[in-house]
Amino acid sequence: MIKNIKKIQGDIKKKKATKATNGMQLIVNGLSLLKKGLALVTSEIFRKK
Repeated sequence: MIKNIKKIQGDIKKKKATKATNGMQLIVNGLSLLKKGLALVTSEIFRKK
């Protein structure tokens, strides 16, 4: 596991895209979108009350 993380970090530094780095970027982007969506939903719920 640690070897894989170091390999991914090395690939990022070399600007070499792998499936692992692309997957990690997709996961991070998805989580940030989910967080923004939840913030919008909660603000909308509390605004109507």
